[in-house]
Amino acid sequence: MKTRLILNILNQIQEKIEYFPIDISEILTESSALLQRDYPNLHITGIIDTYEGGLEFLKNYDDKKNLIIFLGSSFGNFTTDEGKEFLNKINSTMKDDDLFLIGLDLVKNKIILENAYNDSQGITAQFNLNVLSRINDELDADFNLNNFIHYAIYNENDQRIEMYLKSLVDQSVIISKANISLTLKKNELIHTEHSHKYKLSQIQELMHQTGFKIENTWLDKNDHFALTLVSKNN
Repeated sequence: MKTRLILNILNQIQEKIEYFPIDISEILTESSALLQRDYPNLHITGIIDTYEGGLEFLKNYDDKKNLIIFLGSSFGNFTTDEGKEFLNKINSTMKDDDLFLIGLDLVKNKIILENAYNDSQGITAQFNLNVLSRINDELDADFNLNNFIHYAIYNENDQRIEMYLKSLVDQSVIISKANISLTLKKNELIHTEHSHKYKLSQIQELMHQTGFKIENTWLDKNDHFALTLVSKNN
């Protein structure tokens, strides 16, 4: 859906669009076929790889200017060091005229954040519990999903949502293919994800530290989310 918003704009201002989606999952094949069907002037070269690996491939692909896009708030899942390493990698694969557009979730009221990650429809909970389903399927584990609940809190000091799975009972779990046996107490937490939030001043400093020049920043009407467009700071 996010990609289509971008393509709809490009579709209005140029005759041809060259699109290089990068994804670690082979679902890329199916999603690319759907996009190709709906955008006749779109040429797609799908890259099934890590984001960094795909960009390394594109670095010497041609001399055209590229717009590199990292949407959503996935960057927040990195630690500080991992985030800087990722941005340095992006910078190193960019040509002088390339641009990079990144989405970053902003620091906001704790209640707003915790309500978002403990949404009433339980979508985030399903996403979190799916981790255990994947371990069951791929590593022959015997997690009983009914014995866990999703638990998310906002750590104001570290500016991050912390996502956990909380054990509802004393239990033992075997992960056969990993040769691991776990014993969990009631209310014990399994940490699954961090999602860091940023102040605008921190975004500016982060981009400066990793060799970027900020060209523009767009905010939503509530100042909850930022889209930042940067170039290489040559």
